[in-house]
Amino acid sequence: MSDVPGDEVGKLVEAWGRERPDVDVSSIGIITPVWRLASVVMDHRARVLARHGLDQSHLDVLVTLRLSGAPYRLSAGELSRRCRVTPGATTQRVQAMERLGLVARVREEPDRRTVHVQLTPAGSSRLDGLIAEVMAADEALLVGLQPEQRTALESLLRTWLRSLEAGVARLPGGSA
Repeated sequence: MSDVPGDEVGKLVEAWGRERPDVDVSSIGIITPVWRLASVVMDHRARVLARHGLDQSHLDVLVTLRLSGAPYRLSAGELSRRCRVTPGATTQRVQAMERLGLVARVREEPDRRTVHVQLTPAGSSRLDGLIAEVMAADEALLVGLQPEQRTALESLLRTWLRSLEAGVARLPGGSA
């Protein structure tokens, strides 16, 4: 068994290696921590956002609009693409955020067929008040890592993500 106290992932790899020696289970050593970390990060972020009456989908829209640059407006289709969600999900998000006064739907003159979603002054103000708290909470999750470890981890994760995003069609099942 793993000699490191609390090394549940090492114990999983060893147990599966014992139970299925014919299968390469080494990916468990990477995928399981990533999966567990994602859960911790998402739960932590959800608690921070809930204190403000928001959720991650709201933050995604607010940040995406803000980072698009002045006038902080995107077409609904472009917002869907950048947030990596379906047009239906974008519609639901925008409707909920309109009710909160954070975004507004704007139709372009003269044909009015194109719908843009624009960050309102209230949405911009809300994001400005929220983003520092979100970043501080995210930073607290990284407290156990030394600067050089953070740099190495960031580089490795970006490299892995780029390779997956570039080759999604080659993945089993065709998705990431």
